[in-house]
Amino acid sequence: MPNGYKIVRQSLVDDLEGEKKVCWETEILQDDDSGFTYEISRCLYFDTCKEHGYAEFCKVFCNHDWYAYGVLKHHSRFIRKSTIAEDGTVCHDTIEKVTEKHFL
Repeated sequence: MPNGYKIVRQSLVDDLEGEKKVCWETEILQDDDSGFTYEISRCLYFDTCKEHGYAEFCKVFCNHDWYAYGVLKHHSRFIRKSTIAEDGTVCHDTIEKVTEKHFL
């Protein structure tokens, strides 16, 4: 897929800063040619699950990210340091751009 990293990055920017912005409180820590790093300090999925007494179910949503970004492994690498659902204070994710030299 040509421009795979750019597509992933733009999708995240749209989610974090577009119409869905009301779903989370975020801070973008890095946005350059090598990667995109952000933190989420308030998450609609976690808040909703917790409000209904099923906070542990939110991990299902978090785990989905590994599958969603994993299919683009030739273009980007998903790195997760923490999630709110797994006792972190924030969700801290990086989408690292993969260059062709990683395949040599």
